[in-house]
Amino acid sequence: MKEKLEKIREEALGRIQAARSLEELNEVRVSFLGKKGALTELLKGMKSVAPKDRPKVGQMVNEVRALLED
Repeated sequence: MKEKLEKIREEALGRIQAARSLEELNEVRVSFLGKKGALTELLKGMKSVAPKDRPKVGQMVNEVRALLED
């Protein structure tokens, strides 16, 4: 799960830096944070994470989300 989060984070930051317009930035936002976005899909998979690890994984997901939203 941590590796997937890192991959999503790196890909998103790369696409944000490459964006040349607000429209492109919005496409990046939707592809990662939208209803069927990569980060959203990862959150749906949280039920497969061991209960004791959920708080830690949830915190990492929230940190990545906050980074992308900023």
